Amino acid sequence: MNFSRNLSAAWQVISSLPGRTLLLALPVAAGTALALATLAIDQGLTSRAEQAARSFGLDVISVRPGSRVIAGKSGTVTSLVSEDVEALRAELRRVKAVEGTRIEDNVPVSYGSKNGTYRVFAVRPPWAGVRQFGAEKGEFLDDNDLQSSARVAIIGQTVARELFGTHSPLGEELSINQVPFRVKGVLVGKGASPAEGDRDARIVVPFTTFYDRLYKRQFIDQIVVQTRDARPETMTAVDEQIKTILRQRHRIQSGDPDDFATRLPSKITEESRGISRNVLYLLLGISVVCGVVAALVIVLVTGQALRQRRGEIGIRRALGATPSDILQQIWTESLAVSIVGGLLGVVLGTATGYGLATWRQLAFAVDLRVVLAPLAIILLTSLAGLIPARSAAELDPAQALRPSA
Repeated sequence: MNFSRNLSAAWQVISSLPGRTLLLALPVAAGTALALATLAIDQGLTSRAEQAARSFGLDVISVRPGSRVIAGKSGTVTSLVSEDVEALRAELRRVKAVEGTRIEDNVPVSYGSKNGTYRVFAVRPPWAGVRQFGAEKGEFLDDNDLQSSARVAIIGQTVARELFGTHSPLGEELSINQVPFRVKGVLVGKGASPAEGDRDARIVVPFTTFYDRLYKRQFIDQIVVQTRDARPETMTAVDEQIKTILRQRHRIQSGDPDDFATRLPSKITEESRGISRNVLYLLLGISVVCGVVAALVIVLVTGQALRQRRGEIGIRRALGATPSDILQQIWTESLAVSIVGGLLGVVLGTATGYGLATWRQLAFAVDLRVVLAPLAIILLTSLAGLIPARSAAELDPAQALRPSA
């Protein structure tokens, strides 16, 4: 008996017993759907996290002030100064650039009757190359702007859209904390990041202008260090150099906590995932459990059904069917049920995963793992059908045809 005839016979059996088929297919569908949705969301989160790291700079190390617990509350310490930036420029090896940044959040900005609050960054011209954050329209800052403390600004695309709409902002004058600034350019689009929020809702001004005309603050909010290459060993070595130099400058004794924190691209990737891998591993583990349960259900239910089909098996053996024919037909029935459950799971998993990703603003992507996971569960459950199929194949025809007591 060939496989196509066995498949046809198996389909007749499972279609004639929709209740039993549904009972067998639902655990397969549940495991397949959960595995597919989990892995697709995980792949999407990984892709988004890697994109966030690339956007920040795979060869960039960020240094920020540390935190300190005072009266039971954690707060940021003002520990970085311009002299730290100069020291890192002078002493670091295997680096291209070191740039300090001052940042002010929730700064009131207005243009005509429109207004909003945005982040203002004080930078020097080389910052654009380090952060890959230059001007898409107009021009970025230059040395003349820095030397003259010019009241010029480069605005993000969110700022341009909310304040200027479809009107070109270039050359227009807006008010930053009640100080007039001329819009010199519009930054390239960067989108949103879990670690930094909307990266297009920012305004860049000259480093000197920030101090002279906006906020007379000595401390630095961020130092970015661009290494010569993005190899892990280079990043780790430079990170250790940064810590050594700053601990010496800040007179931090051995064993005392640092008053600063460094962040490598790998850390940005981890932060940008947004969902712990432990949660995803738990969901994936549950899907594996569903697959095992589905396999057990197929073994038990199919075994019970075969006890009721002893006469059918005995007649087929008496008519010349070999044990191999019996084994192949019964296993084909299990395979057909697994495929039906797997296809149902693929539909449910795709719809559920995509819906969840859309609702929670997560990423949804498909790779080889997402394709192989449902196939693995279908294979597991179909192989489980070999257990009752083998028992049926070994059944003695005389005993199968003997009336039950």
